[in-house]
Amino acid sequence: MEYAIGIVTYQPDIARLQENLKTAVGNLQKGAILIVDNGSENIGDIRAIAADAILIENPQNLGVATALNQLCRKAQALGCEWLVTLDQDSVIQPGMVEAFSHYTDLSDVAIICPRIEDRHLGRQHTQSTSGTEYVTHAITAGNMVRLKAWETVGGYTEELFIDGVDFDFCLKLRESGWQILRDNNVYLCQEIGHGHRIALPFHHQMSVLNHSPQRLYYITRNYLWIGRQHRQRLHWTFEVAKRLFIVLCFEQDRWKKLRAMFTGIRHYHQGKMGSVLL
Repeated sequence: MEYAIGIVTYQPDIARLQENLKTAVGNLQKGAILIVDNGSENIGDIRAIAADAILIENPQNLGVATALNQLCRKAQALGCEWLVTLDQDSVIQPGMVEAFSHYTDLSDVAIICPRIEDRHLGRQHTQSTSGTEYVTHAITAGNMVRLKAWETVGGYTEELFIDGVDFDFCLKLRESGWQILRDNNVYLCQEIGHGHRIALPFHHQMSVLNHSPQRLYYITRNYLWIGRQHRQRLHWTFEVAKRLFIVLCFEQDRWKKLRAMFTGIRHYHQGKMGSVLL
């Protein structure tokens, strides 16, 4: 068995998850569909639609990074060489796995990913709809990960819990000599936060993602950690500053969100990682 598809769930919308599973099953001629659930209250509904999948049930939310490592370990145990990682609301294009399989013989490629079509923000990170290109990073949804590469870099960093997990993983891979290949012929329908675009002067635009205060806490703390860990402090500090500006100027519940972000800054300096409830 060469390929598996893995999905991480937490309190999923069942109709969207069912659509996700349908397209996942349609992508595999042979292979396994794996689900790791992070303590969802609607686990009974998940069990009902996941009869054809291998379901791993965590008793509580252990975070995205831990769930991804569980998926990778299970796929390895089944003899798979590659794992497609999906969010619970990701709907993949028919034939995606087959399209990606054309590049699996590139020995230095650790991740093959699609272009992202956000339901609210449109096409992300590229204007191209054809060809392939090497990129610096890829979000978790829609990645096809070489399990040998995952193992050589020590997997996903579980202390991050959620947010920045994919960026850190890509940086670890690239620092170890692996490459990330994007196939622009293949797209993934995705929803990043509850975003919309606002117009700025001189024909510029800015994405407002409207993440919750809890998510903004993790984004702030983890981005600063990534900057220190990978010696990119200036870049990731700028990313945090940009989000502070967007929250202050354009988002609702700004004071709750700003308080969460400043808590994230404080916890970063204190070295507090893992799961935190605000």
